[in-house]
Amino acid sequence: MGFKKFFERNKDTKKIYEKQDEIERIKSEIEEEDRIFQQELQAKDKLLDKFEFDQLKQLCVEVIGREPEPEYYEERETGKQIELPLYRNDYAHFIIEELRLSQIDDYALKNKIVSTSFFKTKNDL
Repeated sequence: MGFKKFFERNKDTKKIYEKQDEIERIKSEIEEEDRIFQQELQAKDKLLDKFEFDQLKQLCVEVIGREPEPEYYEERETGKQIELPLYRNDYAHFIIEELRLSQIDDYALKNKIVSTSFFKTKNDL
């Protein structure tokens, strides 16, 4: 094998390693973003558990500016649309989708739903 072919082969190998490194970097970034998303989702859920149903409704109105859209059920016989009631979980899921954790934190503190001690982690103690 000539020097030129060896050099070209070495360049191709280098490009393959660079692409693999880039793929691994992107994969790591995605995994980290997913980990952060999951942590935030759990934190939102834990915080929203501290809210009363009426407080969830009020949060929607004051911060988001609207409540979740109702769902409808169609009666078979008449074809009439019946609005289904909205439950606590409907409001919690809506808030989780619409707001960042910091927005929920701020609202909860401002309205004395939780105290600042709620946000302290085990590392802070």
